[in-house]
Amino acid sequence: MTPIDSIQTGMAPITMRNLQPNFETESPLRAAGLAAGGTQAPGPDPFGSVLKKFVNDVDGKMKVSANERTKVLTGEATNLHQAVVAGQESSVAFSLMVELRNKLVESYQELMRAQV
Repeated sequence: MTPIDSIQTGMAPITMRNLQPNFETESPLRAAGLAAGGTQAPGPDPFGSVLKKFVNDVDGKMKVSANERTKVLTGEATNLHQAVVAGQESSVAFSLMVELRNKLVESYQELMRAQV
């Protein structure tokens, strides 16, 4: 049987050193302060800000929908189709937000069940 390190494949021999990540070089994780057991660097939370923007967008769509519905009911506007489209848009956005929340909660629960 031929040892693995004597096989010539045109590449560097496979060793554990080649498979290990190099934490000494600059990487996106290191730049964020997360490499080698570090903590998150102070500053804006990208996930939190994206999630907050998404929730604010859904809230805005629901307010527009309510406003359009009120205009149609009071006779101020005659664009019934615009009110219906706004209502459906807010409904779909809200359903997406609820499903996203469910997936996040499910993922969190799966992580908590994982054995270390």
